[in-house]
Amino acid sequence: MKAGRIRTLRGQIDHVSGELKRRLIIDDGRPNSGLKILEFHVWAGVNTQQAFGSFGLALDVVPAAGAEDIFDAGDNRQIAWATWGYADAGTYFVQLPQFTLVDPDHIVNRDLFFYGLASHHPVKWNYLIVCQEYELTDDEAIITIVKETSQNTTQ
Repeated sequence: MKAGRIRTLRGQIDHVSGELKRRLIIDDGRPNSGLKILEFHVWAGVNTQQAFGSFGLALDVVPAAGAEDIFDAGDNRQIAWATWGYADAGTYFVQLPQFTLVDPDHIVNRDLFFYGLASHHPVKWNYLIVCQEYELTDDEAIITIVKETSQNTTQ
């Protein structure tokens, strides 16, 4: 595996319905190139009141039936997790402890999905993903594809 440039993926998702999903990377047909996620950050917009969200990155669509599905380390498709919250403390708002975790043992060489569940307030959620490009050999590409599809322990 040969490391390349550092890249960022960033954007904003307008949360209205309670469920958040977005396909961030679409398979470009080049199995010998991939990305390794180094950092995953999520936060709400500036004028947010009492917002809380749990988010993740996955190599395939993750059905979000509840909070237990968002943070499932047994699901091999999930590769990063984050939480962010802001609560009303009476006369002021306080930021709740943030959580971010990225599994270092993965390469994204097909699709990448952002997913999550958040509080009921209409909130614009921001995300920033720092990743590094990798050039894969044929054998590494095959192993990466097998790992992201056939080792899912939840289905």
